[in-house]
Amino acid sequence: MSIEVKNLVKRFGSVTVCDQLNLNIPSGELVALLGPSGSGKTSLLRIIAGLETPDSGSVLFNGEDATHVAVRERQVGFVFQHYALFGHMTIFENVAFGLRVRPKDTRPSDAQIKAKVTELLKLVQLDWIADRYPHQLSGGQRQRIALARALAVEPKVLLLDEPFGALDAKVRKELRRWLRRLHDEMHITSVFVTHDQEEAMEVADRIVVMNQGRIEQEGTPDEVYDHPATPFVLQFLGDVNLFHGRDHAPGAVVSSAGAAADAVSYVRPHEIQVLARAEEGSLPVSLVHTLTVGPNTRLEFKRADGVGEIDVELPRSEYAALRDSGILQPGAVAYLKPRRIRRFSAEGWGTAPPADPASSI
Repeated sequence: MSIEVKNLVKRFGSVTVCDQLNLNIPSGELVALLGPSGSGKTSLLRIIAGLETPDSGSVLFNGEDATHVAVRERQVGFVFQHYALFGHMTIFENVAFGLRVRPKDTRPSDAQIKAKVTELLKLVQLDWIADRYPHQLSGGQRQRIALARALAVEPKVLLLDEPFGALDAKVRKELRRWLRRLHDEMHITSVFVTHDQEEAMEVADRIVVMNQGRIEQEGTPDEVYDHPATPFVLQFLGDVNLFHGRDHAPGAVVSSAGAAADAVSYVRPHEIQVLARAEEGSLPVSLVHTLTVGPNTRLEFKRADGVGEIDVELPRSEYAALRDSGILQPGAVAYLKPRRIRRFSAEGWGTAPPADPASSI
């Protein structure tokens, strides 16, 4: 089922949480609504579900207006962050709940319910705990049961509100990979809310980045990461260094004052080279701090001009080679040069090509 949001507006008092939103979600797509707290992503999800009513605008399912259709008639499955399982019911009965409360004329028989629930428990790989109660399960198991319960009513649309937010990092990583495989198998139109950039990049077909009730950018994970439309998108999707300077030539941003348009350069930590000698476009620095996490080492450098610090991220092997060569010894001067610069000025975005000799920070 396709979803279309048209000119959607929602306010809570004086706060506008959805500001003229327009969004098209094709049938079978898995879309992430990504943004910080207060960006409007959960409000949008609840409006699609029918749990909130917009002040203006419309929501269409398969081209038909569903803005004022009752929740139970929308054929939507909803998975909450905190599971919302019934503690007094067994796992089997939790999954069967949506089927048992159907009107009598559409309610499956007990045999059909048993077959359906058994099938879903096998799908989420938890058929062996059907007789247990929610408090006897781990957080990851409870979230999979919540998903099975949402799927039991055979929804046309699956909506998930930060489904893995209450889980620890390892379980969260395992479950999002599992959700991606499940979606590839079932092809239900799915929308999930998250503030976790890595989660959105790993799971979604398309990411919708939201900020202050508006859509900043939408596109595939590669598109929004490699070609951010705004400074907000660039900074929200990973760490970035900011350099305030002036444009002097196409593709060049320098840190000294000059008679040109004000601009801000953005360089990601992994897009910076560490050099032993000065080159055109490089900046002298001294090492302040190192932190190795897994295969990468994060370096914090102090600028020689005292303006601020610069973060650089290197593979551990590259860091070790530089350290052993003496470049990264305490008190030694090194030079940083960006492989790629993204800039923003009054004229808009521009990106210096990799290893552009005219680029400087």
